[in-house]
Amino acid sequence: MTETVTTRVPKETLQEIDKFSKQKHMDRSTMLRNLIEQGLADEKKEKILQQYKNRKISLQKAAELLNIDLIEMLDLIKRKELHLDYSEEELREDLKGLR
Repeated sequence: MTETVTTRVPKETLQEIDKFSKQKHMDRSTMLRNLIEQGLADEKKEKILQQYKNRKISLQKAAELLNIDLIEMLDLIKRKELHLDYSEEELREDLKGLR
């Protein structure tokens, strides 16, 4: 089910949105939906990475919440220049999951 949302944006922002929507051959509404979904995905990723950084969740749990595998998660941590906090116990648990 979808809902209609109304918001105000600066004229310059709307011009940028229209420019990108034309380049991608899509209407303004589709472009706005895509931008909102991407923004939400980025926010979710940052929240999960912050939880991992603060040791609230494990590496495996972070990967699970982001719906990526451990290799992708390690790559993401490297790109974000985060410290890898991975214990021997976590390694054992993850290896059990591979069997």
